[in-house]
Amino acid sequence: MTTAETAQLVALIASICPSTHLEETPEAPETTAKNWHPLLADLDAADAHEAVIRLGRRRHHIAAVDIRDEVRAIREERLARDPLPLPDADPDDPRRYRAELLAIVTAIASGQRVERTPTSPAPPPHAPAGRSRNDLRVRALRVPCPWCKAAPGHPCTVPRLGIPLKNAPAHASRLTAADPP
Repeated sequence: MTTAETAQLVALIASICPSTHLEETPEAPETTAKNWHPLLADLDAADAHEAVIRLGRRRHHIAAVDIRDEVRAIREERLARDPLPLPDADPDDPRRYRAELLAIVTAIASGQRVERTPTSPAPPPHAPAGRSRNDLRVRALRVPCPWCKAAPGHPCTVPRLGIPLKNAPAHASRLTAADPP
């Protein structure tokens, strides 16, 4: 956030919450904005503005720490709302994988859309004539899954996320292992 954006934010706080007494000093509002700027400089201006609006609905007094806490809550809400896509980096390269994961988390928390789809196995083969989807699942659960490493008796999951599959009875490689052609 720039000093000018901080000045706008301080003016907004002064208009929303007059009990904060930001404009009562002789040097105000320039000095007040300069005093608040080091406390809020690392925040995104749009997030800080949204935080002040939210706080103004609930409080009669707004401090810099309140804004920081509310911005943190806004970013956490974004992360909770949007699913976290997997990085394209190889998980066997932990430094690169973590850096890319951090960039994805930062982008989502900042309100940016991250369009990625996790790498997934080939779609499962269609059930052969006379076999139901449930029959395929029962057969597949008898063997371990080569793709997600699910143990026999446990359902297949999305690798690295642990979310059970919903649109397929099991991974294609597990179905093939359970019922070789």
